[in-house]
Amino acid sequence: MKKLLIGLVVVALGTAGLLALRAELMTVSVEQPEGSYTDVVVAAEVKQEDPGVRPEMTRGLVSTCRLLVNSDVVEDSFVALSEGVFTFRLHPGLDEFDRRELRGCLSDARVQHLQVEVRHLETVTPSDGQERGAA
Repeated sequence: MKKLLIGLVVVALGTAGLLALRAELMTVSVEQPEGSYTDVVVAAEVKQEDPGVRPEMTRGLVSTCRLLVNSDVVEDSFVALSEGVFTFRLHPGLDEFDRRELRGCLSDARVQHLQVEVRHLETVTPSDGQERGAA
């Protein structure tokens, strides 16, 4: 009985330690300099929907995905460059991990009948000119 109790305590402590370590390793946050921003260009295509709702659907996806990277869409920066191609700016700028997270989120089919391709994703910092994102 004593061995069973000791075994359970060891398993519980090991599990708690692994969960704490996992949480620590998954939370990677690199501070970006003041004044940094990230410019994004996406191409959006709608299936089985009126193409007129494409901007609204794309804006909805952008609003959802920006929550994952803890950055805000700069007011009035979401604009159409051409038919189905949109650009927007996020502030503060995103580090490498957040850029990957944003790209993955935007590329996922999170909004039914909407497919988005990230064409350009670049973080600009005032201190060193430009930091190239994965384009």
